[in-house]
Amino acid sequence: MPGVSKIQHKGKTILYIDYQGCKSEDEMIEILKKAQEIIIRENRPYLQLTNINNAFATPQYMKKAKEVAKDTPKLATKRAIVGINSPSRKVLLKGYNLILGKDAIKPFNDFEEAKDYLVS
Repeated sequence: MPGVSKIQHKGKTILYIDYQGCKSEDEMIEILKKAQEIIIRENRPYLQLTNINNAFATPQYMKKAKEVAKDTPKLATKRAIVGINSPSRKVLLKGYNLILGKDAIKPFNDFEEAKDYLVS
């Protein structure tokens, strides 16, 4: 079910932002806002895993995501994403990484590999 949660992996906490199966731009933006609220409220370093399988990043969502990234970039110590499985998604990720810095978000095909990377 789409949403924001915290998951444990090898003794570390990961902020998990799950867009998997989101049906609308509004739903994705709402999840993004919830993640932003948690990050700002806790105001401490965190690991982030984003899942965009079966979800579609619209231009309006990407605009909002870029705004959030600018507001909270220094708190994320590592970011990973799963679901970058098409050329257009690779282009979007490349653009997003230009804003945050080279390879700010590392793509993975496998959820477990992404978690392992974050806690390494």
